[in-house]
Amino acid sequence: MRGYTATAGEKGQGPDNATILVIYMDKWQWDITNYLIELTITFRDPVSGAAVASGNSYHTSLTRLSPEEMID
Repeated sequence: MRGYTATAGEKGQGPDNATILVIYMDKWQWDITNYLIELTITFRDPVSGAAVASGNSYHTSLTRLSPEEMID
């Protein structure tokens, strides 16, 4: 959606020429409906594995956002 070429898969399955590795951890909760309570995204160097940047979004059921809004 933002003009980047990306592939998905398990660790070690990425292309050899990858410039960044994106890892995410999602946490879902139930409150009448299932919702995304927390999302953490980490950008890592594909060779060294060192973290380059990270972001976190946390919203309880009263301030819940759609998964798309959490990612944005």
